[in-house]
Amino acid sequence: MPISIQLKTFLTENGTSYDIVSHPYAERAANTARSACIPDRTMVKAVVLKDQNGYIMAVIPSRNRLMLGWVNMRLNRHLKLVQEINLQTIFPDCQLGAIPAIGIAYGIKTVCDDALNTVADIYIEGGNHRELIHMHRNEFQKLMYNQLHAAISCDTHTPTSYDTAEERVYRIS
Repeated sequence: MPISIQLKTFLTENGTSYDIVSHPYAERAANTARSACIPDRTMVKAVVLKDQNGYIMAVIPSRNRLMLGWVNMRLNRHLKLVQEINLQTIFPDCQLGAIPAIGIAYGIKTVCDDALNTVADIYIEGGNHRELIHMHRNEFQKLMYNQLHAAISCDTHTPTSYDTAEERVYRIS
C-alpha cells in the first residue's frame, strides 16, 4: 500500500517539501523509529481523541506519553481516546496503526505538542507500516500554523514532578 492519497494530496496542495523514507515493516511509532534508524524524538505519533464536540488529533513525539488531563484542561474538553478499530472510517486510505500525524489533512483539528519545536526534522507515518513522511520542522510548522499548540505530553525517559511514584516504577521496570 502506498502512502495515503489524502495525505499526499494535502501535502501537494500546500506546497510542502517532503521525502518518503522506506523502512522494514514495523508497528507502533517507537518501533517504526528504530526500524527506520531515526531518533525517536523526531518520530511523531498521532493520538485521536473524541468527546461530544467531535474529534481532536494530538500530535506528540513517539517517545512521549500523552497527558490527557493536560489536553482536556487546556482545551476545556472531556476528550477520551478513540479505539484504533474505530479509526478506519476516519482514515479509510490508511492501515490501522499507521495514521499520519496531520489531522487537518482529514478535516480533524490538531493540537501539536510544544516538544516538537525542539527538533529539526519530523517523521510521520505515511498511512502504511513501511513508509514515513520526512520533512523539516519549518515545513511541519507551516502546516500546523492555524492549529492548536500546547505542552500536552511528557518524555517517558525522564520522570516528571507530575508523575506518581507508581507511574515512575511502572515505566522504568
